[in-house]
Amino acid sequence: MPVRWLKPSRILTIERFTNFDQFRPTEVLGGGTSTPLEPRHFSAFRASLPLPDSLMVMQRSFARHLEADIGIDRGVGLLVPLAAHSVVNGREIDNSMIGLVRGKVPMRAIEQHANTYLMLRFNSDMRHRGWTDFNAGLEFYRLADEPRHRLRAAILDMFCLASSCNDPGQFEAINRPIQETLLGALDAAFVPDAALRARPGSFDRHRRLVEGLDEQTTLLGGAPLYSDDLATTLNVSVRTLQAAVQTVHGMSLHHYLRTKRLWTARKQLVSRSTGLTVKAVALANGFWHMGDFAKSYKSAFCESPSETLARARHL
Repeated sequence: MPVRWLKPSRILTIERFTNFDQFRPTEVLGGGTSTPLEPRHFSAFRASLPLPDSLMVMQRSFARHLEADIGIDRGVGLLVPLAAHSVVNGREIDNSMIGLVRGKVPMRAIEQHANTYLMLRFNSDMRHRGWTDFNAGLEFYRLADEPRHRLRAAILDMFCLASSCNDPGQFEAINRPIQETLLGALDAAFVPDAALRARPGSFDRHRRLVEGLDEQTTLLGGAPLYSDDLATTLNVSVRTLQAAVQTVHGMSLHHYLRTKRLWTARKQLVSRSTGLTVKAVALANGFWHMGDFAKSYKSAFCESPSETLARARHL
């Protein structure tokens, strides 16, 4: 879905600029200075989506020279090119890369044409997730194809959903699962499986940690499972929990938790509870994207969620 098709909603704020004089005041507030290369052919777009402890801003820029002090005093910022090619601080940047910034960093960019990218701010520095270990600065990382496509798809799905939702209460109920999906995609980008290889002699410690994880998920019953909460309960970092699951089960933490949530959803679908719906079960288990839930469910159980529910009702 092209970003220009996004529409404002009670969840998603959209700003469209048809000339530079409109855009300039908003840029000043953000601490940047742009010099448009084609002032007569100006168009810019910005969509803002707040999530728990984070803010996502998708922007379609214009041909320009940009000087700015980017970053934040607390937390971490990310720059995710979606359809972009530019030169940032002398380095060529394209869609296969992702930028991470800590602290305030001077940036000089040259954009020869309009670019679309996501600016993302987290209130946490994300060190507990293993997202690089430098203290301050701007670094770009080249992503493998699979995590790059996964991250891009998650971002676009989130904005499309926010664009079509006009019920703040409904969106509030799913914004934590949405952020968990985003975190999963970013974990895959910054902490690939190869980086989680166990050190010699660590298997028993990892096995005990996974046993503790299983105990916690059992205690939670059918409640959605969030990596940050589980790591805090087990008194370890998310990175350590990721390494333990990868070592013991050979899969990512997010995939492991997703599998558990799918099994809980299946148990609920076969329970024959009165008035039960596929959508209600999906949402109760932290699945906010119905198409993705149906696809994952069928891949796991060789039938659709609706087929499971219909069969249970006829038993």
